Amino acid sequence: MEYARPSYRVALLGLLFLSTLFGCKKEADGPSWDVDLLAPLLSTRFTIADIVPDSVQSIGTDGSITLVYTEELFAVDLDTVLEIPDTNFRYPYAFPLVGNDAFTLPAGFPVISQNNLLRFNLPDLELSRLVVKEGSLELRMRNKIASRVLGRFTLPSAVFPDGNNELATSVEAGSPTNPSFSNAVRDLAGASFDLRGPTFNDVNTLTTSVAAQLDPDGSGASVTNQDSVIVEASYRNLIPYYAKGHFGSRTIAFGSGTNRFGLFDNFVGGILDLDRVTLRVNVENGVGMDVRIRLNELQAVNTRTGVSVDLQHSILNGPINLNRAIDLGNGFQASQYTNELDNDDSNVDAFLENLPDELRYDLDLELNPLGDISNGNDFVYHDSRLKADLELEVPLNVIATDLVLENIVKPDLPGNEEDQALGAGTLKLFATNGFPFDARVELDIVDRERNFLSHVPTTGVITSGILGANALVQAATRSEVAADLTEEQIDLLYGEGRFRIRIIFNTADQTQHLRLLDRYTLDMQFTVGARYFVNGNE
Repeated sequence: MEYARPSYRVALLGLLFLSTLFGCKKEADGPSWDVDLLAPLLSTRFTIADIVPDSVQSIGTDGSITLVYTEELFAVDLDTVLEIPDTNFRYPYAFPLVGNDAFTLPAGFPVISQNNLLRFNLPDLELSRLVVKEGSLELRMRNKIASRVLGRFTLPSAVFPDGNNELATSVEAGSPTNPSFSNAVRDLAGASFDLRGPTFNDVNTLTTSVAAQLDPDGSGASVTNQDSVIVEASYRNLIPYYAKGHFGSRTIAFGSGTNRFGLFDNFVGGILDLDRVTLRVNVENGVGMDVRIRLNELQAVNTRTGVSVDLQHSILNGPINLNRAIDLGNGFQASQYTNELDNDDSNVDAFLENLPDELRYDLDLELNPLGDISNGNDFVYHDSRLKADLELEVPLNVIATDLVLENIVKPDLPGNEEDQALGAGTLKLFATNGFPFDARVELDIVDRERNFLSHVPTTGVITSGILGANALVQAATRSEVAADLTEEQIDLLYGEGRFRIRIIFNTADQTQHLRLLDRYTLDMQFTVGARYFVNGNE
């Protein structure tokens, strides 16, 4: 993917000069000639915000900058703790007649009238109450009787949002060889289920009532032992809004996971030596049960270099014990856990200096490690989460050694690949540098897949600002960098070629950490000297 980031504005905007330099258009069958021109292109300013976004900066009263950055490490959603499978219940009725016996049933005859206690199969869960956020109740009937049949399904221990707890349906007359079918669906969103059974001392238990009768307005029916009525009730895709009970004492092998870490996306190489790093591990438990986390591994991975650094701290040696959240009746108050790591008790500086773009972790979760100490009052809301964030606090006192920023840009050239308007030329960059960094500029041409095509040599470096006795920049310096483009390279750029620009930074003093201030700037001015073909180069 090609992208342009503000942190490279200082080098990249100059390479777009070709889109703004000339407005000439080719006249039909007109003359063609070339001229040599030297033209100023643009001026721009580079600040610390081009490397570190404003959103993660904290500025001190003296102008010093502290990086404050938060990244999610992991999040455990509701379905990890509580999952209710689709469940089917079947209520059949056949007539107990012998041989070819038959008898006539009058209109309105009750063929089914049952009260049942049904148990949901919920391993490790003992639910006493369930409020549904999403889901449905599907009632299906199959009828082999030669009369229309009316069905009614009642849930005495449930309350639907409209105050009802019944689902009615009907099925037309059928026969043993050609049964009739019907299907009715009830949206269960907002429905509340008491799962304690009729004596209020059970769990996962639902009281139901099923009734079916011949149509009272019909003419009845003659039945044999081949006639039957079957009612099936199915609970589909139940997603809890709230659940209460005992969620079991068990260990969940959450396993390994990988998260993107975007703080150093602009950096593709080099060494960044940080003076101080503080890392806070913040864990929030929004589930109403005690949880024990074992963080087996936390690794900073730089996929660009293939180097990984394992975090070393006591947090990986023992469990993290989290108190349960508090049920407020219509929501919850999550419990909080924080552990702070720094250079003195961990290798967090080396962990971050690896310039990771991925964080890998491995963890196990132990639910209710002390058993049912809540006496069946574990709870979970739909938006309950068990999540962990990493919060970094890094004063920008640094030593940078060959620290590389990179971007890819496709220049918008005048003319086109068949009628090129540009010949060989020289791009010049004049820099006034108020940063405590020297900088080299490397320029290459690559294809769409970033495969190398050609190197564009540059001459000159951007010299560091002049440091005072306090190791702060007291005066800016002026520098010049030039790059020559051959006609062959121009041909590449008119085709699929694009520029890969790399800026390599080194702090002026490699023996001490230098403080970065928000007032530091790098002012850039671009000019170009090039052969320009009026009406094309053909």
